Amino acid sequence: MSNVIKFAVLIVGALMIALIVRVVIVSGSHPSKRVVDTQKVLVSAADLPQGLLLRDEDLGWKAVPTADVPQGAIVSGAPDALELKGALLRHAAASGTVLVAEDVILPSAPGFLAATLKPEMRAVSVAVDDVSGNAGLIQPGDYVDLLLTQQMDRRTDLPDLAVASETVVEHVRVLAVGSEIKRPKNSDTPEVSGNRARTVTLEVTPRMGEVVSVAARLGSLSLALRSFATASRDPAVSMPASAAQPAPVWAGDISRAVRDLPRSRGVQVAAAAPIPVAPRTVTIYRGSEKSDATSGVVPAGDSTPPLPSLPAPR
Repeated sequence: MSNVIKFAVLIVGALMIALIVRVVIVSGSHPSKRVVDTQKVLVSAADLPQGLLLRDEDLGWKAVPTADVPQGAIVSGAPDALELKGALLRHAAASGTVLVAEDVILPSAPGFLAATLKPEMRAVSVAVDDVSGNAGLIQPGDYVDLLLTQQMDRRTDLPDLAVASETVVEHVRVLAVGSEIKRPKNSDTPEVSGNRARTVTLEVTPRMGEVVSVAARLGSLSLALRSFATASRDPAVSMPASAAQPAPVWAGDISRAVRDLPRSRGVQVAAAAPIPVAPRTVTIYRGSEKSDATSGVVPAGDSTPPLPSLPAPR
């Protein structure tokens, strides 16, 4: 009986040892995953050229291990994080590059506007309101056309030429809006400041600057936003000038009522013409003599009764 017990104990012990070995082998083949602490840092969302004014679409967030976060990186949620929207990129950055403070020139930095200008370019400011400035939706880094609208009624008597509009400058970069060079922090809800006039600073050639200065004296200026889908955002790439300036748009080109106005006015003038007048004969008596004379003119068809005849003297 003792041999049977001993044999059973040996079998149980062998099973336990086999179970322990199996657990150790399984644990070794599936090591536990370590939890890596990461932080979201600001990176370039695409290949960005040097000298670019950064926009929302140029920036993105990327999770990076905390140990690999470079010095000066913009960390999401940090209370002292820099705002890079509207800043000038010092050098080209490939997609996914972590951006640090040394990679940009902030709008508040001295000489920011001069550093933003390309060689041989100038900065000129024009006054706009919320309507002509696209309700504050145009921001630094956008490209616009400049439209001039003039009231021509003091220069011509033709109604169809009373108002004219034309494009005086094409595809110029916006450097600043108002006194603020940087973008608003919340771009989804831009600040709209009633109907107050403000300034928009544009990057132009010296010749364009002269055109803008004269146009500001001739009439009101409006900004027309251009799409980025059809033009390069690289500041170093010069946009080709238009082969021919488009013809101005006149009031008569737009409004049929204005085109018909001269004919309508002619009909009204003809209807309001004065009624032809006929001379009125007055009988004059001098003693026994009688003569007729014209004392003035009265409208034809006047119902005024004639003067009574005086009795003949006795």
